[in-house]
Amino acid sequence: MSENEFSLIDKHFKGKGGAAHPFTALAIGDDASIHRPGSGMELVISTDTSVEAVHWPDDYSRVKAADRAVCSALSDLAAMGASPVAVWVNVMARDKRSVKKMAKGVSRALKRYNVELVGGDTCSSKVNALAVTVAGELAKGSAMRRDAAKATDELWLAGRVGFHALGLQQWLSHQPHGEYVHYMDEIRPLLSAGMQLRQMGVACCIDVSDGLLQDAGHLAAASGVAINLEVTQVPQWQQMCEGVGEERFMDSVLFGGEDYALLFTAPAGIHFDRDLAIKIGSCHEGEGVHLYRDGQRCDVKKRGFLHFG
Repeated sequence: MSENEFSLIDKHFKGKGGAAHPFTALAIGDDASIHRPGSGMELVISTDTSVEAVHWPDDYSRVKAADRAVCSALSDLAAMGASPVAVWVNVMARDKRSVKKMAKGVSRALKRYNVELVGGDTCSSKVNALAVTVAGELAKGSAMRRDAAKATDELWLAGRVGFHALGLQQWLSHQPHGEYVHYMDEIRPLLSAGMQLRQMGVACCIDVSDGLLQDAGHLAAASGVAINLEVTQVPQWQQMCEGVGEERFMDSVLFGGEDYALLFTAPAGIHFDRDLAIKIGSCHEGEGVHLYRDGQRCDVKKRGFLHFG
């Protein structure tokens, strides 16, 4: 692939993202990109890797897998409340056809969220994979962080949880047209919601990528608080329990990753429109996550998605 690397980049990546952003002075075409952050702004940088047969099934669409990889990375910006300004993508591919398909998925996601592709690389590999780096901007000192929860805060959820896991179960059970499979394809980084929450003064947030229980644990540990989580308050609880059974939906909600909802805390007394977020618990002095179902304490042993578990 080496002798065709530059032509592959020019043809399938250069100019294939969203519109040019003032943040970027020089994009694809040189040894590096050049950028100019706005006055009074801070940069938020995150990187994420997606590997075939680890992060997506090996019989899954490479176009959709690449789209998902970009959206997964953008979700980290949503969790901080940042506005995305640039993306870099490294594509590792088994063949040229895989490069083209993954390039199509990258372009599709970036155009949907209008984020500029400013650099990256391609190389030959025994397995298809993408490494996606994202940059966002926000006002200095305003980023939402997972270590900012207070013991008197309430716990809120923006977005849905459990649906990706149900779709993945159907895909792995050879039901490619199952009613939940499309949730696998629809990673939706809640960028607008994240920026709105930050502007409303929310200080503590995390995106739910590895399961609600595990990510709530990350937030609790970083902030030095305990969290009470009422699972029956998650969106569509009653409807989904009637559809797939309470135990199955509870398992998907608590341990299923990659719905990319935003889990955040806010001072007691602050309320959010239900279209934006739903209250699912509270913080208090102590440590760990304490799970409740209909007000009754319950214990669980299983953990969320561990990439190398």
